Amino acid sequence: MTSLENIKRIILDCIETLYTHDEFLFQQNEGRGVCERCLTFRFAHYLQLACPDYFVDCDFNACCENGVARRGKQITNPDGTETGRYVDIIIHKRTMRSGNDFICFEVKKASNRHHDLYMQDQRKLRQLTNEYGYSYGFHLILGSTRQETRCTIFDRNGEQIAWEVGCGE
Repeated sequence: MTSLENIKRIILDCIETLYTHDEFLFQQNEGRGVCERCLTFRFAHYLQLACPDYFVDCDFNACCENGVARRGKQITNPDGTETGRYVDIIIHKRTMRSGNDFICFEVKKASNRHHDLYMQDQRKLRQLTNEYGYSYGFHLILGSTRQETRCTIFDRNGEQIAWEVGCGE
């Protein structure tokens, strides 16, 4: 993976594949769709196929800092406390060396209207990119259709990159 434009193209292709091959999942449960974890797994599966030189893992609960393995990434909460958090999806190299984390994703369903959870995900992505060295963080909001899906990108400095267009456009 090289440029951000190439990465965005891969992600858009995986989103397209998710909605094309797994449309059934978005229609289950009287139109509410299946749970976020199921959709996250399917999206990660398509990412893995598109990124064969990396590992794509869901709910990854390990990290390496200065050669020391830890359980989860320590994320600062609004009250100043730290919590070991798992990342919904990461694209990385599985080694004990720091600096092998490439891209992280936090995923929500658009039907999840809890604004505080969206904000928590964005705080987490800012910290993961700024403090843990992920090249990019993606906040993916899966709509009931591809056209309703939204994505926000964070760069290595934790800054938001303008890409809030619908993934279906």
